[in-house]
Amino acid sequence: MSAHSAIDMTETIQPYTKPVFGFALNRLGNRQEAEDLAQDILLQLLKSLNAGVDIRQLDAYVWTVARYTWVHWVKKKSGQLQHLEINGMTDLLSEEGPEPLQQLVNSETYHTLRRELTYLSGLQRRITVMHYYDGMKQQEIADKLSIPLGTVKWHLHDARNEIKKGMERVTRGHLSVSPIQLTRMGYSGRPGKLGETWHFLKRNLTQNIVYAMYHKPMSVNELAVELGTPAHFIEDEVAHLAEYGFITETAAKKYRTDFIIRDHSREQLQCTHKLYKECAAHIAELHFDAIMDVQDQIEQSGLLYPENDFNFLLWTLLPKNIEEQASRLGRLGPPAAKVVPLRKDGGQYIAYAELKRDPFPDLGFDPQPYWRNGPMDRIDRGNLSIWRFDTFWSDRDGGWKNFTPGEVELCRRFWKGELPENDAHVEDYALLLSKQYLLKTAKGYTFNAVLVDRPETLRHIHTVIPDLSPAYAPAITKLYEQSLHIAMQGQPKHLEPQIAYMTWINSAGGALIAYILKHLVDQGKLREPLPEQRKTITMLMGKLK
Repeated sequence: MSAHSAIDMTETIQPYTKPVFGFALNRLGNRQEAEDLAQDILLQLLKSLNAGVDIRQLDAYVWTVARYTWVHWVKKKSGQLQHLEINGMTDLLSEEGPEPLQQLVNSETYHTLRRELTYLSGLQRRITVMHYYDGMKQQEIADKLSIPLGTVKWHLHDARNEIKKGMERVTRGHLSVSPIQLTRMGYSGRPGKLGETWHFLKRNLTQNIVYAMYHKPMSVNELAVELGTPAHFIEDEVAHLAEYGFITETAAKKYRTDFIIRDHSREQLQCTHKLYKECAAHIAELHFDAIMDVQDQIEQSGLLYPENDFNFLLWTLLPKNIEEQASRLGRLGPPAAKVVPLRKDGGQYIAYAELKRDPFPDLGFDPQPYWRNGPMDRIDRGNLSIWRFDTFWSDRDGGWKNFTPGEVELCRRFWKGELPENDAHVEDYALLLSKQYLLKTAKGYTFNAVLVDRPETLRHIHTVIPDLSPAYAPAITKLYEQSLHIAMQGQPKHLEPQIAYMTWINSAGGALIAYILKHLVDQGKLREPLPEQRKTITMLMGKLK
């Protein structure tokens, strides 16, 4: 043992010097004898630390050693067995067998072994228990499990190595003492029958599993150590995540996370915000002026919107046309077919989440007006579609989960005059009114969304509005390249295609649309929607295709 190690161990037990002496004096009543007993106790503690005994709770261990050393000290002084019960463990005071302190060490080792066995997985754990606890010979185990003898030997050898590592390990994985929590779980694509990201990652254990293997592939055993959780508790969870594409198996039975977990610093968020603001300022003015130049042609196109309120129409037309213009740019990021996972339940989407930070850093700006969700669309069997893009100004809850094909069907039936107002349709009208698809006026019900009567109408409008993509392609290209560079900081290389894809759809629409709307509101060109318009702005309904 080095001098440095000896100093460390002495410092470890130093705080116990006076309490141990008090313990000895209280039991013996003689100061000189108490000093001798206290020295014996502290010496035994130093020996234990020097021997590398795996001590999980130092306080409890100190006082257990103190009690056993006292009993052993009394026994030696009297020359006979003392029938004293200490914590119900009189059997440890037997004359035969190891010294009480050694029995304590053996007991610690035994319980540690039992704990470490739980970190073995599946078949390996079963073989180890059969051999060491049930006393079965290797050939008996092979016959019992119908596996080759060599397989049994290999598992036992590997298990011994794993247990040895565990028993020598002083500290546990970081996540076992400081678990993380994920928030802002979302997806880009089409959810499956079992739902989307949140449905798979809502449990805290699952969140810590995917985070543990985010930067470095891990085996189930390594993961168990990192989480401080027995391997058999997480095997099924790992298998489920792998089955649905949230983690993938690499070489040597190791797994790594295969979706995006964001943990942006304050500086990253501020830099990205600045890039989007600059790009939005350039595109917003260009786009708004181009639409206003052809306002008359748009108004005569046959597009229906409430009260002929062109400002209401702009809230839908701007994001929809930006999406259309972006499709003309050509893709800078990877194509969806190559990076968007197709999942077992029929879903096809990129999953993402964010590491929860409390408190959230002060960014120097309010991020809420730049919030967005979408675009999303629903199509019913009558070929009526609803397209929508949720923003800070749209008073809608629930995302895609609260946006059902049934709503599209009801809107279609009302539009076609197939939804009579009678007792059979009271709930239908209540739903349409609550979501403000309909408004009830003195003249009856009016449709409260932008309505396209035929696909040619929308195509005509996109033709009337000039092709702006060449004019703002440089700004979007710069935004994509620089924001991708920021987004990849601190991210694993294998996720770059997914991150690049998400960066592109936000640079060519998505987040950029929210920034454009915010810029136009700030400039007074786009008026904020009225209360009765908030549920249906940035929404387009009708025969869109």
